[in-house]
Amino acid sequence: MMKFLRSQSQTVLILILAFICVGFFFYGNSGILSQGNGGPTDFGSIDGESLSVAQLYQAIRDQRNMLRLSGNQETPQADIAREAWQRLLALHEAEKLHIDVSDAEMLTYIQSRPEFQKNGVYDPSLYSTMMTELQNGLHISPDAYAGLIHDQLRTEALYKSLFSSIRSIGADVQAEYEKQYGPVQVSYVTFPAASYIAGAQVTPQEVEAAYKANPMNPAYRTDEKRQVEYVLFPLSADQMKLADKDKDAAIQALGDKALDFALALQPDPNATNTSTPPTADFQAEAKKRNLTPVTTNFFPVNTPPGGMAPSPAFNNAAFALTKEDPISKVVQLDNGVVVMHLVEIQPSELKSLAEVTPAITKELQQQKGAQAQQAAAAIAAAVLQVEVKKGTDFKTAAAAQHLTVQTIPAFVPRNVSMSDMKQATLGYYSAMLPVGAVSQPVPLESESLVLVLHVDSRAPADPAGMADFESHFRETQDQQLRGAAFLDWANWQSKQPGTHRPPNLEAYGAVD
Repeated sequence: MMKFLRSQSQTVLILILAFICVGFFFYGNSGILSQGNGGPTDFGSIDGESLSVAQLYQAIRDQRNMLRLSGNQETPQADIAREAWQRLLALHEAEKLHIDVSDAEMLTYIQSRPEFQKNGVYDPSLYSTMMTELQNGLHISPDAYAGLIHDQLRTEALYKSLFSSIRSIGADVQAEYEKQYGPVQVSYVTFPAASYIAGAQVTPQEVEAAYKANPMNPAYRTDEKRQVEYVLFPLSADQMKLADKDKDAAIQALGDKALDFALALQPDPNATNTSTPPTADFQAEAKKRNLTPVTTNFFPVNTPPGGMAPSPAFNNAAFALTKEDPISKVVQLDNGVVVMHLVEIQPSELKSLAEVTPAITKELQQQKGAQAQQAAAAIAAAVLQVEVKKGTDFKTAAAAQHLTVQTIPAFVPRNVSMSDMKQATLGYYSAMLPVGAVSQPVPLESESLVLVLHVDSRAPADPAGMADFESHFRETQDQQLRGAAFLDWANWQSKQPGTHRPPNLEAYGAVD
């Protein structure tokens, strides 16, 4: 896209060209949704212009890549599709308003990014390294990265022009500051799961009912196992010691040989007198090429075959094979690449009731114990809330219910360690509650506890931090309000004449 960006990425572009020959087989399936005959042809429209399937798919890929770049890879597919549609609307509006980003602005942005700077100065080598990592780790090319940043800067410019004037009002910043930064003392009572689980009773009838109702529960079944035969194209002992760049080149050369073998095993599309062309003979093709096929024992998905080092890539590829598609793509391992063929599937089977009775009993005890724990905490919280409102001291009210109170030294809610789940939980709820309030039951899963806490006291916060807090607080409130305004705008735009979302938009979120 930009000469500058390309100039920083020559090595990466060479790698891209080198990998083209491996293509589909080496890196897995393309993830493109097939429409098929009679499939949907309406991919939405904006201002009377119909979107093509390529435009919609590209927008979804771009949105997924933006999330990957931000470290967010857990966004549900339906959300990705909706955000991609909003992205399309924003970019179209930017086009209408003649909002664009120049190469100079792109260059300035790239050079200002901390990840591309060394001692506060832009370092081209850091950019080149990052592009290589994106290409190899996320399969985002330098040009694709440049396109993402270009479009992101355009949407940010649109966002600023439409929503920058929106401001939040009426929030009590002082009160919020006191809650988050005022030293607080908290007392609480706990309800440990273990004591309730130990007292849970499970009958044989309940065990049998759970067994019959959940025949597909993996805990009640044997593991499915696979047997495959494979040919390994190994790195030599000397190649294993090479630097990463040279080792990658050796892997690439092996991948080319393996790809040729894998292609030879594909069914002949010109075969006649059969609806499903037969697959080539794996053993015969291997021997014809002087390759040595190996047949594994039966193995489950999480256990390596006998004699092999653990390799998730090998196991995942083996369990992706089907009787209809029994030949794998080229699979990269630590010591080379392999092509494999599915020999046989040993299906999962339901275990006998006697075999799984201990597991079911334990599961039901945990369920009953958790229910009893939650019920006890809910009852205690309700009683404590009533008693404290009547003026009873929290510790006195708890003692009347035979509950042990723990009081911790005063702390600042905002300054607790977020890596300690108990501290983080106490900090969050102590900032939410007013002094003298009793909380609802608060789950603390990291310790299998439920807490009911009481805010004993809160001291004044240090006023020195008020100015910085107010600035940040106001900006956060403004951003939330502007985000809501953008969603309203996108929904409104989606209903304008000549514009409509693609039918079943969320389903396209699987595109990769």
